[in-house]
Amino acid sequence: MALRADTERHSAKPRKTAGGFHQSWYAIACSDEVRAGRVIGRDFLDGRAIVYRGDSGRPVVMSAFCRHLGADLSIGEVIGDEIRCAFHHWQYGADGVCTKIPASDKIPKAARLFKFPTAEKWGLIWAFNGERPLFDVPDFPNFAESALDYRTDEAFDLPVEPWVPFTNSMDFQHLRILHGLKIECDPERIEVGDYRIEYDVRFEDPKLGIFDQSIRVTGTNTIALAGRLNGMNILSMATGTPTPDGRTHGWSVTATPRAEGNESEREQRMQIGHAFFSRLIEEDEPIMKTIRMREGLLIDADRALARFFQYVKRFPTARPAARFA
Repeated sequence: MALRADTERHSAKPRKTAGGFHQSWYAIACSDEVRAGRVIGRDFLDGRAIVYRGDSGRPVVMSAFCRHLGADLSIGEVIGDEIRCAFHHWQYGADGVCTKIPASDKIPKAARLFKFPTAEKWGLIWAFNGERPLFDVPDFPNFAESALDYRTDEAFDLPVEPWVPFTNSMDFQHLRILHGLKIECDPERIEVGDYRIEYDVRFEDPKLGIFDQSIRVTGTNTIALAGRLNGMNILSMATGTPTPDGRTHGWSVTATPRAEGNESEREQRMQIGHAFFSRLIEEDEPIMKTIRMREGLLIDADRALARFFQYVKRFPTARPAARFA
């Protein structure tokens, strides 16, 4: 169940930039919310999108408003692999192009929706903020989806931009002081790429024991941890998606290798991983509900965090669906 943060006066609104939002993969719905023949609507980025499955079973994510008079297509109907507007029955293909207007044989060239690049993984439907993906859907280091048992849960709802909670991935001062983790990591050994950050680290949790972790940050809004806790392989992922009211809605994925142990043992490992991530979120929530995140007076202990801030600053942004709103 999502942790619904309040909207008191401390709530932070996202920075308005001409470039729009980071060009990342964003989870927009759980897979089991969108059965074949169903369409749902989601407030997404600074607008709205629809998610549906047609006869093919493949999920489709597109801008939500009919190009005729702006009716919300989430109250429309799935016809085959297409979506039909409830108002005047304009119909759009899975590529966003209008295929039928009952009142006319001539379809305007501009009668098209924005089709977000779409993928399905980890029990989630993802949409990429851009004309085409710049990188793959987030995953775990060293493990394929097919090799894992996993559970997916709504995890948080916070009044900040998506990158803000994920400063934790390189804020070692924070992990030591607030969460009580014993951790040592040389910032220079962290691999910071164009679209991904990776590093290995060992930390000790006072309640659970020693974690040997491979950590991967994908885009600016997803972190995945894969490693061993007291000899058990436990994997955890968190991802956040921006909404027009300046909030970030988040999901978590907890996993363990399918080949290790029986079903009961695998479930126990996933419960441990889920509890660990949930505890971190709960401890962070009061801060994330009131913070005005900025790059302030950084000290030597913030060397890794400073690298994360630079990564976020140079990350590409876009608003490809703006003219379809």
